Amino acid sequence: MTGSDVVQRYVDTYNSGDSAGLGAFYAEDVVLEDPLMPEPTKGRDTVLATAAAFRRAFPDMVWTVTGDPVVASGAIAWEVHAAGTMTGPMPGPEGEIPATGRSFAVDMGIFWTLGPDDRITEEHAHFDATGMLAQLGLTP
Repeated sequence: MTGSDVVQRYVDTYNSGDSAGLGAFYAEDVVLEDPLMPEPTKGRDTVLATAAAFRRAFPDMVWTVTGDPVVASGAIAWEVHAAGTMTGPMPGPEGEIPATGRSFAVDMGIFWTLGPDDRITEEHAHFDATGMLAQLGLTP
């Protein structure tokens, strides 16, 4: 299976709303860094719980792969466009943030480090978190 196939399977799983199904892609001890989270998210169960919480906040969120993934030995870098409407509470560093009913759209760069079993051991997401929060009406 190619890197493009893996990325598309991941995105298809994400878009289906099957947060638990994402578990097949992650190593047990995965570390995820995301600009919306003040600290890295550690461990598959925590990553999946966070994904499920964001799916509840943005049930209509759709990811669209926007370019060909770059594959290197043990790593994949890819770009995705994400868009959705905040109709549920979103996890925040100090508790849940109430839904705003507003939409957002951002472009992200995702970088995966893969373990020997081709599961994600590290994920680094890069996007304009401040711009996303502004679109949602959560920042001035």
